[in-house]
Amino acid sequence: MKLEGKVAIVSGGARGNGFAAAKCMAEEGADIVIADICEDVATIPYKMSTPEGMAESVGKIESMGRRALGIKCDVRKVADVENMVKQVMETFGKIDILVNNAGNSSMVAIADMDEETWDAVLDTHLKGMYLCCRYVLPHMIAQQSGNVISISSVGGQRGFGMGGHYCAAKHGIIGLNKAIAMEVADHNIRANVVCPGTVWTDMMKGIAEFFGMEEEEAKDNFFQGHMIKDPEVSPEDIGRAVLWLASDDSRCIHGNMITVDSGWTAQAP
Repeated sequence: MKLEGKVAIVSGGARGNGFAAAKCMAEEGADIVIADICEDVATIPYKMSTPEGMAESVGKIESMGRRALGIKCDVRKVADVENMVKQVMETFGKIDILVNNAGNSSMVAIADMDEETWDAVLDTHLKGMYLCCRYVLPHMIAQQSGNVISISSVGGQRGFGMGGHYCAAKHGIIGLNKAIAMEVADHNIRANVVCPGTVWTDMMKGIAEFFGMEEEEAKDNFFQGHMIKDPEVSPEDIGRAVLWLASDDSRCIHGNMITVDSGWTAQAP
């Protein structure tokens, strides 16, 4: 198994792309920590994860014969992240892999966007990545090994109308990853990014429902940029990309990104 004996944290890991990444790593031998907010956010127009959902996801990992731990954690809050990392170290004694996946979005024009809406998205994606790295990296540096994989987006490589906060955050993840990669290379730690195209997760379903769009109409809109429409990019496709970056198969990939978007960004200038 490619990750036998490894311990991986996945923020936002209770469902969607995060759980797919957790499952893919567990299949290759990793023990998994799922850290998720498990409560709704006022400015986000859909339901977030729940304690029951996280418990179910933890159970699925355990049914695979792996150790698993679910921790309620709002990555926007330093105390939550610090406590989460402390629990992981007390339980497992080390952290080998950090997947910065926690994310959310809403669709609001910048001219209409209030500060709370901006902060909810920037703080989850970008501050959350910073805080998780801030408290995990010292342990990786001490053990002189580790792997950080952060989830950006096609929205980190281009702009989307009504998504200025999301695009700013996702661009920021790519830049922050490059800086982290430069800081940790001498400690045998790699840092890379996965950029999904549109994936039909609870986030996308929730946004579609908020705007009163039926599933097929929403998919026609959201998947429009993909050159390959069938098969759709799935959470498992993102999970496999994370797994590859977490394994020694990608041992010389560092400070870089993989885009899983069925050709969307190939059309960019």
